[in-house]
Amino acid sequence: MFISLVEVTVQSEEEDEQLPHHSTPSAEEVVFSDVHEDFSDVRRILSRFEVWRGSYTESYNTLLGWNPLQNSSSELENLQWFTAVETFCYGHGHEQLENIDRKTLSNIIENTVLPKMTVFVELVWDPLSQQQSTCLSDLCHRLKEDYHIFEGELSKQGQALTEAVIQRLKSCVDEELFFPLFPQKYKDSTCRQQQFRQKQTWTAIKLLANMGKWDTLLPVTSLKELILDKVLNQYLVIALTTGTLTSPFLACKKIADSLPVSWFTGVTTCLPELQNFKNYLLHTADKLTSQFQFVNSLFLFFCRSAVVELLQVLSRIRCYESIRTIAEKYHFEDVLYSQQLLNQDLV
Repeated sequence: MFISLVEVTVQSEEEDEQLPHHSTPSAEEVVFSDVHEDFSDVRRILSRFEVWRGSYTESYNTLLGWNPLQNSSSELENLQWFTAVETFCYGHGHEQLENIDRKTLSNIIENTVLPKMTVFVELVWDPLSQQQSTCLSDLCHRLKEDYHIFEGELSKQGQALTEAVIQRLKSCVDEELFFPLFPQKYKDSTCRQQQFRQKQTWTAIKLLANMGKWDTLLPVTSLKELILDKVLNQYLVIALTTGTLTSPFLACKKIADSLPVSWFTGVTTCLPELQNFKNYLLHTADKLTSQFQFVNSLFLFFCRSAVVELLQVLSRIRCYESIRTIAEKYHFEDVLYSQQLLNQDLV
């Protein structure tokens, strides 16, 4: 009985081996199983591209050559196919178009432009490049404002693009930012160790500024984690408190100016994640004002100017109570009103 079962099994395996190879569909066949015959083979698809390139060279070059990291948002809207679809959706004589027609352009953008942008984000975009980050974020803002992309519940393509941006920014932080701690003997700003630390600090500030360009495009929680937790508190506050920066006031101003405006609109108290940054600003202001009585008039002018700069930064991040305390203690009441430090929403 056992021998018979073995014979049957061996015979079955031999028969399987003798089956034609095409009985098991390849991965390519599975992918193209429900595709029109003209597009069921890679060579046939490429032949269509060949016809496109030969017959419509201009549109071929403009679409394949368009780069969201180099071209402004207006260049996309000037492409021939874009203007044709836009005219169909919003052109003269079409004011009574159905709602579905008015969504045509947005749908085309989501299905053709966003996937290409996603590939550029994943493979080409350098988040430290101001030009690339400005072009890319400006384009996304334009798509949001004019075509309602990135609004409400995101499409599959919109989710893929935003997730790619977040992951690319995270990897840039992990790969590019490094702040070594050196012994006190290397505190001199002329030594190579501190020069490297200075360079890393300004690199982090540059990245912070580029991150701020994604305000209202990325989820608030994700952007706060990137800007406040990963860059500001993990790197920049430490760089400031160690006292090794040659231009700390300029650095503070750059940091505050890089933070998204939407986080502070209608807000009158400092964000919890900014407490460490606020404490550094207050400590520095107290240190400067405590020297007022011991310096000459010229140095006093520079000290007061530096304190005003710090108060402006505190105002930018809505630390109004701290500003009042310093103003009353060191007689800066005139600055409160001349600089509108307690009402930044009107500035």
